[in-house]
Amino acid sequence: MGNLKGTFPALLTPYDVHRNIDEKEFVRYCEFGISKGLDGLFCNGSAGDSQALSLEKQVKLMQLSKSVAKNNVPVITGITSTVYEHTLILAQKAYELNLDALLLAMPYYYKLDENDLFEYVRLVANSAKIPVYVYNIPLFAPSMSLKLIEKVSKLDNVVGIKDSSGDALLLNHILDVVPCDFDVFVGREEFYAGALFAGAKGSMTSIGGVFPELMSEIYHCMCDKNYEKALGIQKSLLKAIRFAMSISFPMGFALLLKLRGFEFTRFRIHPSSIKAESYLEQFYNEAKNVIQTLEQETGILL
Repeated sequence: MGNLKGTFPALLTPYDVHRNIDEKEFVRYCEFGISKGLDGLFCNGSAGDSQALSLEKQVKLMQLSKSVAKNNVPVITGITSTVYEHTLILAQKAYELNLDALLLAMPYYYKLDENDLFEYVRLVANSAKIPVYVYNIPLFAPSMSLKLIEKVSKLDNVVGIKDSSGDALLLNHILDVVPCDFDVFVGREEFYAGALFAGAKGSMTSIGGVFPELMSEIYHCMCDKNYEKALGIQKSLLKAIRFAMSISFPMGFALLLKLRGFEFTRFRIHPSSIKAESYLEQFYNEAKNVIQTLEQETGILL
């Protein structure tokens, strides 16, 4: 049913001094990820500031992602918006740019019941000309119940789900109730190996863009049934994930990227005080230690 598998990054978005997308840095970042083993690209997600970006900027991220991926790896884009017309516009633009799939979270701010949410997914899926993956992300949008997930999994053109609930029990139940050819992706990096063992098709995570070689290695080790190595890398990554999530999202991941040679911390699309910027710099040495520890524990040079 679905057309994606493997390790995808939830791409962050770099900006220049004018708060426009730093196109060269974004392209370099995408090329780096693919060269390190990523199986595709995911733009316009939460980590990429999608809900703070204009339609023009979101379309630009689609264009840039496709320019790097070409037809070598697939590209999925987020299309979530509280403006329903914008969701449909983004879906159409993704089709015109020959992207491979769409990711749709539940609309936030206005409270809708499950019948309304089902109708929302149905209408978007019917309108879209490329496959739709639904997105369960309780951190930012209404949580999808197991009943709703099962129901939307039977809709035409809804081919999978990204579950960022962080709930391993829910993930197992999702895998049990959806059709066998329905793609299930995990959105929390802490549980990648376990999710793959349970039957997930892959991951879409922020840490996948920071340490693509490590997340990709987990995937390949699990496919090769080298569970000990996969779990070892997974455990080592937990320190980096805790560090990244201890700072205002997604700036912890941006700081780790800075140490990998990419500038994502200098300019932000969101308002940022001088105190906040100074606070971020205090974590630089800690981020450095996190990466050094990862290298020592995994034996993989970063």
